[in-house]
Amino acid sequence: MSTENTANNTTNEADEATIVENPFHTARLKPKRKGKKPPKLLAIVHQSGCTGCEVCIQGCPVDSIELVPGPNPNNPQFNQTVEIDLARCIGCQNCSQDCPWETIMMYEHDDAFTAWSNETLKSELYIEESNLEEIKKKIIG
Repeated sequence: MSTENTANNTTNEADEATIVENPFHTARLKPKRKGKKPPKLLAIVHQSGCTGCEVCIQGCPVDSIELVPGPNPNNPQFNQTVEIDLARCIGCQNCSQDCPWETIMMYEHDDAFTAWSNETLKSELYIEESNLEEIKKKIIG
């Protein structure tokens, strides 16, 4: 069995599936905040502890938190998590105060982007090799 890993794509010949970063996370597709000073704090989800309970989503006044598939949607123990759109976050701290699992932390604005890249897990889609080209055409055009 061999595995080839190239730029976010992993192909495993044993099951002829390709794993790609999930392009369907919608939090980063919402309209961005315009003409406002950046907040002093930003919220970061430590996704390895997130259960996807959605409590933080309900408390967000600017709708910057989105429920997304977890790193492996086929794993019933970890099949959803939340993602915060840093461009929309206003730093109100509601989510970090509401989170029953204490997995949302507030960071200084400039430090948040470093923390985000370290703490945010990338979900993956498991796609059969035969469907990959068709899906690429639909996404890319």
